[in-house]
Amino acid sequence: MNRNTPDPSAPAVLVIGAGPVGMVITSELLQQGVDVRLIDRQAVLDESDPHSKGILLWPRSLELLRRIGVSEQLVAAGHRSDAVGYFSDGRHLGSAHLDRHPDSPYNFVLTLPQRETERILRARLAELGGVIERGVSMEDIRDVETAPVVTLRHQDGRLETVRPSYVVGADGPGSTTRNLLGISFEGEPIDVSYAIGDAPIHGDAPKDTAYYYSPDGVVALVPLAGGHYRIAANIPHRTEGEGNPPRELLEEVIRRRAKIDITVGEPLWTRSFRPRLGMAAGFRRGRAFLAGDSGHAISPAGGQGMNVGFQDAANLAWKLAGVVTGRLDASVLDSYEPERLSSAQRMSATSAAQARFAMQKSPARRLRRDAVFVAGRLAGVLQRVLVPLLSQTDTNYGDLDNRPLVLRRQGLAKPGERLPLFAGPALADGTPALDAYRHTVLLWPGRTATSADWAAQVGDARERFAGTAEVLDLGGLTGRAARKLRRHLGRNPVLALVRPDGHLLATAAVERPEPLQLRLENLAPARTAPAVQPVSA
Repeated sequence: MNRNTPDPSAPAVLVIGAGPVGMVITSELLQQGVDVRLIDRQAVLDESDPHSKGILLWPRSLELLRRIGVSEQLVAAGHRSDAVGYFSDGRHLGSAHLDRHPDSPYNFVLTLPQRETERILRARLAELGGVIERGVSMEDIRDVETAPVVTLRHQDGRLETVRPSYVVGADGPGSTTRNLLGISFEGEPIDVSYAIGDAPIHGDAPKDTAYYYSPDGVVALVPLAGGHYRIAANIPHRTEGEGNPPRELLEEVIRRRAKIDITVGEPLWTRSFRPRLGMAAGFRRGRAFLAGDSGHAISPAGGQGMNVGFQDAANLAWKLAGVVTGRLDASVLDSYEPERLSSAQRMSATSAAQARFAMQKSPARRLRRDAVFVAGRLAGVLQRVLVPLLSQTDTNYGDLDNRPLVLRRQGLAKPGERLPLFAGPALADGTPALDAYRHTVLLWPGRTATSADWAAQVGDARERFAGTAEVLDLGGLTGRAARKLRRHLGRNPVLALVRPDGHLLATAAVERPEPLQLRLENLAPARTAPAVQPVSA
């Protein structure tokens, strides 16, 4: 059987869990020719249940999913929402206009049921020759610090011993991988129940995603393709005997909190749940890593959970691929845990703050909340801060704090920040594509480089970095492509070393490229010196 690897007992990477994050990591590795096995404890894929938890794909996720070539398919299948609106007692407080995002090719939030996202990811995985081994679970893992030994249990009860070089646990909130590694998960259920469901709404329904605050809670309405809406609202706790939330409950909550005249049609499905929020104490033990919900369970208030998992996948996959194929030193993997743990903590704190913000009961606090929103809108802070935050385009691996709503520095990019450059096909505005797995040296002329000097400097850079990095001459960029890079790289010539995931690693003066050479040398695997033979007498 094709298991993505010529030797199933010793794959380079074993991925546990074939949800969205596990499939993205596996697809990334397959593209680089990495031997990988992907297992999932679910024996049969059940597509009969229309229930779908995650529906929002934010701009940064779509940027990163270009790496495996699925972004345009996702966009074609989903519904674009240009803005996120916020209301209090029916009064508009302000909107975050994603369609005004200055430098993302995906200036909208895409709404697409998670089951459809997974369907597209499964198809891409199959195109790459990938296979999901269903009905297989991990029973034990040991020696993770040096050479992992994993025991797998098949559906028929058969046990199998596997010796992968690396293990990735993407097996969800109840992660077996996390438990077997002994990584604690700090968190507990919160005292809030939510009703969610997909249904048609007739009448005065919003065109874009909208959050409606009221004294007794919040209701969110998210447009989907086909005239349906995702409805989400906090409700009193329900018992099992009460069943799923009925249509009448959803309609009454919307009318009362949103103050709009609507009728809810027959839902495709509804559910109620009480979320358990938490964060793993770490995302790594030796040669084993956690990604996605196995590492973090984030408040559903902001619709960010799956998106944080996609960032985990992109961050880890290029590093693993580089190490396994011998292009990168294993020390590059040391950055995964601090980068992604800090980012997940920040997004978790932000989503929790959004939930508290939405459900203020005190009249005085609601008044202050509404005043802050309006003042932020009038001052432009709502657009400058909230759009990058929701989009996750403000992810910064150089500033590893986890403060929630922090006003990011404006101005030239610093190491760790995302640049508006992406793997995959070149953009329509002429922006060239990054190499998905090698570092890229950008030659940025700014507005002051002369043509003769620039041609010589480009030639020198191509020769100097040949074989160690992709080199992109940005001297020919014009229009929007040039403007968006100028915001990040400035008016003067500069060399910029960019990671495969689009985050800036370092900059150097064009006439002094040696610091970038040193960084690339440090990323390369250490070469073992040949043994010295004794001199015979």
